[in-house]
Amino acid sequence: MDNIKQNCKTCGKEFWIIKQEQDFLKKMSLPLPSNCPGCRQTRRLKERGERNLYRTTCSKCNKSIIVAYDPKTETRQILCKPCYLDWFEKNPVLIP
Repeated sequence: MDNIKQNCKTCGKEFWIIKQEQDFLKKMSLPLPSNCPGCRQTRRLKERGERNLYRTTCSKCNKSIIVAYDPKTETRQILCKPCYLDWFEKNPVLIP
């Protein structure tokens, strides 16, 4: 099986589908891609959803930190990494 040259349906850019990718797609019973790797990555990122970052302070040491959840709506304490690791060391989570 040789490498296949194809044009992207979205941007029209030429891209290659290499032998290893073709073998993998065949093994998984998947069709050959019709979009270039860049357009496929853009589509995946759009489907992932938007993320917001928030600036707040650590509940324990008052250090300025950035978190991925809204501190105005969060009910648990927000800790910086060193304070969290210190807390976690003193309060280990038991996994059954």
